[in-house]
Amino acid sequence: IVFGDWSSDVCSSDLIYLDFSGYTDIAIGLGYFWGIKLPENFDKPYLKSNLTKFWDSWHITLSQWIRAYYFNPVNRSLRKTKIGKSPTILLFFLQSTTMLLIGLWHGFTWTFAIWGLWHGIGLFVQNRWSTWMKKKDRTSGKTETFLSTVLTFVYVSLGWVWFLSPTVPEAMIIFQKLLGLG
Repeated sequence: IVFGDWSSDVCSSDLIYLDFSGYTDIAIGLGYFWGIKLPENFDKPYLKSNLTKFWDSWHITLSQWIRAYYFNPVNRSLRKTKIGKSPTILLFFLQSTTMLLIGLWHGFTWTFAIWGLWHGIGLFVQNRWSTWMKKKDRTSGKTETFLSTVLTFVYVSLGWVWFLSPTVPEAMIIFQKLLGLG
């Protein structure tokens, strides 16, 4: 299935979300029509205050599947090895490879691989930040929650450049233009 016309010059994260969420709603509606209850696949992902919450509410069924059949089993297996002795290295490896697999699930190209790694690294950084904030015994106020929601939205939106670009050089041109360099 091809979601929308990605070849046009006007693409946005909204188009991706509305296309995919719309197709999901059609599937849920058809299932309901035939007496089959299908799970929701999106829960206001762009209103989430960090990447973990974003991925817990974006393409929920894929996130749950990859967690159950890759992340958790590999986590259990690696805890018994040398890499498992360092929780930080283990977490980095698991989040990066999990998101790399999700990227490659969308298509076997460099841009999808980079998109997956973009999110894996983002999840790792967000996890480290959250852990540091907990150690400082800091809780988020309304302003911090708002700012983290905006930062999450911007990070996810920039990631869509990788998802939508057919090649790495084309993605780099878009990033240059976004930075006012091209």
